[in-house]
Amino acid sequence: MNRKFPQFNLGEASGSKSFNGQTMVRDGQRYWTGKLKTNSGQTYTVVATYPEYYPGGEIKTYIISPQLSRTNHLYGDGHLCLYSNDHNGKGGGAGPSMTAVSYIGWTAAWLHAYEIYQVKGSWPENNFFNRV
Repeated sequence: MNRKFPQFNLGEASGSKSFNGQTMVRDGQRYWTGKLKTNSGQTYTVVATYPEYYPGGEIKTYIISPQLSRTNHLYGDGHLCLYSNDHNGKGGGAGPSMTAVSYIGWTAAWLHAYEIYQVKGSWPENNFFNRV
């Protein structure tokens, strides 16, 4: 992580941390924080949290600033919907081979798509499983 995203720092929470009204990091949980800058020049502050039994669970990523508008690509607790498992079992982004580097890379791609959504009102197509 330090080589690919040196602007991120690893921490361990002493007490729960909430941002924008959502608890994103629980007491004792390990997490990365840092900034990503998109092609548009907008800078986003990102938190990536490890589950209690990593790699037995998925890392969750959140945008803590600027506050995002609601979209159907955010879960109820505010973490990003980074991948899809609805491609006949071929959904990417799941499993123990995914690392914090993977999730931050996917978060950067998500932010790019989010900015397209902000301009066009719809999410860009990304059907790389069934391309003709």
